[in-house]
Amino acid sequence: MRAQSWIVLAAFTGLTMAGGIYIAQEAGNSDVQKRAQALEARQAQTIAPHDETARQARDRALELAVKYLETYGKTIHNPSTQARLYNERRELIDADPGHGAQLFRDAVETAFPDTAAQILTLMAHLDLYHEWLDDNELRLQALPPLQRETELWQQREALFGALASQIWGEETSFLEEKSQRFQQVVTNLEESGELQLTELAHQLQTSAEEIYGSDMTRQFAGSGALGHALLSLDSVQSHLHQLPPDQRQQTITHLRRQFGYPEAALERMAKQDQLREEKWQNGNAYMEKRQVLTRRLAGEELESELNRLREEHFGIAAPTIAREEEEGFYRFERPRRYGLN
Repeated sequence: MRAQSWIVLAAFTGLTMAGGIYIAQEAGNSDVQKRAQALEARQAQTIAPHDETARQARDRALELAVKYLETYGKTIHNPSTQARLYNERRELIDADPGHGAQLFRDAVETAFPDTAAQILTLMAHLDLYHEWLDDNELRLQALPPLQRETELWQQREALFGALASQIWGEETSFLEEKSQRFQQVVTNLEESGELQLTELAHQLQTSAEEIYGSDMTRQFAGSGALGHALLSLDSVQSHLHQLPPDQRQQTITHLRRQFGYPEAALERMAKQDQLREEKWQNGNAYMEKRQVLTRRLAGEELESELNRLREEHFGIAAPTIAREEEEGFYRFERPRRYGLN
């Protein structure tokens, strides 16, 4: 298994990072159906006939409330079910950054008035968890698998307490066998070496649907896991490294669009890619100057100049870079993975 294979596995077994366990639940009991019907009936009401925008927002919230109630209502008191709403929220925010969060709140409070506060608190904690994952992405990828899993669980328990085991406890048993099958597909695609990028993306998506089912595959796409898996392939990265910068970004965006990302999400990802590119250019410039210093200086003089150089290139992040280097980790000596780091 290649060195990057844990990233591919993490993208699927680690969909917990995107909000929890995706076990299909069917809301079939009569209480859920009755409440869904009641919410649908309320869509015919008007709160302010002259305020079309408010009416549309209200109707959209009711529409989502019906969907959430039918999909999650039967087991909504279960924290693992509540966590599954996180991707729903992310999709709304990606589609409408200005109003998506409020729309989700309105829908949840309408569908689940008794548990809305608990759900929204869980969403806030999941936001913190994802911020921590983003801030520690490079460091976590450099850790041995066991140490990485230990840190993930420590952070989960720090943020969620006893709920962590309820939210993530079944991930291994549920996804392990499917993850192994999918990893074999990824390995086969990697070894084929002759497929065009668009065909690779098609094969990956088709295989995911066969193994996980179309509903879960859509959630994978929404969380970024399919795109992550495709961009983790050495053959894809080799192709991207050969392209000029503008064409490279166009290719990455096209592949993401093939997986069904909404345009707002594509724009956001492209901006993130640009920020990554700027960080790498800055980091590579730093490493070149650092090598010059290490060749001609030593001892305290070298350390003083390195501190000055880190502050020049990284500002408030300079102490973090210094600690990483003390531990023997040089983030800009790692392979560049376009669309990923």
